[in-house]
Amino acid sequence: MNASDWTYSTTTTAVASTGILINLVVIIPNFWRVRSLTPSSLLIVCLCCSDSLLLSNYLTLAATHLRRADLEYDPIICQIHGFLITFGALWSLGLCTGLTLFRYIIIIRKKSVSHQFGYAYLLGTAAFCALVAGLPFICSAGDRIYIMHQTHINCTVAWFNTDVTTRVISWICVSVLLIPVSSMGVAYIRIYSEVSKVFGAFRASSVVTGDDLSGNQQRGSKTANQDSKHQEGHRPSNVSSNQAKVTNDTSGTVDNIRKPSVDEESQRAPKMLKKRRRTEEETKQIALLMQSIAIVGLFLIGWTPYLSMGLYELLTGTKAHPDFEFAAEMFVSMNDLLNPVVVMVFDDKIRRNVVQLFTCAED
Repeated sequence: MNASDWTYSTTTTAVASTGILINLVVIIPNFWRVRSLTPSSLLIVCLCCSDSLLLSNYLTLAATHLRRADLEYDPIICQIHGFLITFGALWSLGLCTGLTLFRYIIIIRKKSVSHQFGYAYLLGTAAFCALVAGLPFICSAGDRIYIMHQTHINCTVAWFNTDVTTRVISWICVSVLLIPVSSMGVAYIRIYSEVSKVFGAFRASSVVTGDDLSGNQQRGSKTANQDSKHQEGHRPSNVSSNQAKVTNDTSGTVDNIRKPSVDEESQRAPKMLKKRRRTEEETKQIALLMQSIAIVGLFLIGWTPYLSMGLYELLTGTKAHPDFEFAAEMFVSMNDLLNPVVVMVFDDKIRRNVVQLFTCAED
């Protein structure tokens, strides 16, 4: 092993080990509460499992090289790694596509996503990705397609091979990657347009909340606390003095003050409640949308360099530079490491399960 090989293997071992530990922090507490998770959260936990599968293969390859201090590796074992890495990569994309699909169904189609549909989607995508990853073995070309790459930390598709079988399977893999990515872009444009219209309607309707409730007073869209403060503390002094001045005769009234009737107060309460519900719904939809965008965006950032390298080798039939290949593989590894961090930030249910586990452990 030369200096570059030591650097590649050491860096990969450190990143993969850290990523696996962080993913396990999300997976273990939520695995036992999987039935309480929403379909989207279920996909996210499975995404962490897929990321752990990829990182485990990288770690096994790199740690083996460091332990043996050489780059020799059994070709049969490398083909198994190639299948697992390809399956994990394709399934990760399928899960990100599922997150986008669920957001699209809820926001655009105005329909709920059932747990049965979530489980069916998981099983369907897993079976399809396993079929695509197993094509080299079905075509009896596993030894030509799943090989050790130049960095010696990745056994995957030999994009640069020019034989017909390898090229056909390589283009199938690229199509499985590119078609969902394009669909996600179109879906998020539609989602953004719909959410913008809905939130615009919420804001426009909230402007008129509480207007002209008393019949002769024009009121703006203020909170109930501000309204009460205005009534009690910001009237002219003569009104305040007249409020305390009550005559002794039977016709004594409070001068120049018209208090809201019971009917007017009862009308104001539902409007304020409706406004509050709009605000809560807006906040909830923004949080869910930002969660999906963050996870999908991180996936695209992490996999774009590697996909670009694969397309370059596929089109030219030549190998990319080892340093560029290593950088692309590190982008993938960092994506797998950061995914659970993004999940913990945006998904309240998953974060709550993790916190409960560690709280119980401390007790």
